Amino acid sequence: MPSRIVVIHGSPDGVAQRSRTGAPADLLIAWHGDRANVSAELGAVRAPGEPELPSAAQDLLDITTALYAADIAVKRGEREQWPRTFELAIPVRDVELWSGLTVDLHRLLYELTRDTVRLSFYADDAPATAGPAAEAVPSGLHPDCVSMLSGGLDSLAGAVMLQQTGRRPIYSLHRSGNPAVRTAQQSTLAAIEAHWPGAWTARPCDVETDPRGEGALPFPAPEDREPSRRCRSLLFMALALTTAEAAGVDEAYMCENGVLTAGLPFSAARAGSMSTHSTHPLALALMNRVAEAAGMRARLLNPFVYQTKAELIRDVLAPNLSAQEIQRTASCWAVGRANRQCGGCVPCLLRQIGMAWAELPEEAHMVDVLARPGDYVGTDAYGNLVDILRQAEQISRQTDAEVLVSQPGLLSLHAAGLDVGAVVAMLRRHAEQTLTVVRERYANAARLIE
Repeated sequence: MPSRIVVIHGSPDGVAQRSRTGAPADLLIAWHGDRANVSAELGAVRAPGEPELPSAAQDLLDITTALYAADIAVKRGEREQWPRTFELAIPVRDVELWSGLTVDLHRLLYELTRDTVRLSFYADDAPATAGPAAEAVPSGLHPDCVSMLSGGLDSLAGAVMLQQTGRRPIYSLHRSGNPAVRTAQQSTLAAIEAHWPGAWTARPCDVETDPRGEGALPFPAPEDREPSRRCRSLLFMALALTTAEAAGVDEAYMCENGVLTAGLPFSAARAGSMSTHSTHPLALALMNRVAEAAGMRARLLNPFVYQTKAELIRDVLAPNLSAQEIQRTASCWAVGRANRQCGGCVPCLLRQIGMAWAELPEEAHMVDVLARPGDYVGTDAYGNLVDILRQAEQISRQTDAEVLVSQPGLLSLHAAGLDVGAVVAMLRRHAEQTLTVVRERYANAARLIE
């Protein structure tokens, strides 16, 4: 497992001296030149006619691309070996700026990953942002915001909200090598165009770990890579912020339901980064602080922090889109590893409960643990279901004070400026929705909490 990683923009010769690591690197990462082991096509953050990105914005793209690649390269261990420790040296245009922001970046990384990552920055000339620019903005469209479009259900709900309220969004997309995600993204864009033709534009950027050239630098084999991808949200944030910077708009939306946004563990075993914090309000606040210090104009926003997934489906998506358009989104953490969504991960289970509560048709999954939990005893899917149901049952019978005591993570939401009382009310609604669906539709699952 690499513990010292250095990003390079030029020749690997003398990299230890240039990066001041004092020792050879365990892994070199590059996305420029013949030896690139990462593919990063980032030019589409700006359209023709828009000003060149400031150096700080270009540096932010480089930093988050480096973190995305390093996150994949350093595989986690089991149980107490889950957190990782590694160093990452990154070439930037403004060493003084980013060295001064190292403490904030370390806090942000810890909030998202619970890893100990030590960043350092060194001066090195970088080529211009790689890849072709975005397509020109359609005639007559004057964008007023950016929204990240992942291909998931919640980001589509964000798009519907913006379009329905007369906004003129630019959709920022990260495209990896996952064909299922790309298909979902294309389907969501097709649905948006079908209902709001010409009222939006999109800027897809490709970033993937794919050493294609014969002389490419080594990169861990697929079986040795980390699948959790906790740093992917940093790349999402940077793409949205730099797209907004290029377009001259102030708002960049990262849309996610309140249950997953709060990042509260469904059980004690899911504490820390075992629960995803990809849109946690504290993470967004820290990235906004970094963006402000870097002189960038936009700020990240999540309009759904007080809504459950079921409410987004019933109140935002279902009144405006067909069931088929909604079902073409992808929520699964294992999307692309099978020919359909798994049905057993936390997002799949929350989606299945939400779709049922909104009275939409059932979807096909690889497993149906809600209907037949006894068939999956001992699997992750069974454990996920038990944890979700037990938390819902616990919150349904606790007082507000007891919820606060049992969920200390609520304190970090208060620190990020959220109304904790409104978060608790949202969690109660989620618990009621979950228990109602399970008791009315899934008798076998209901027995798990009797």
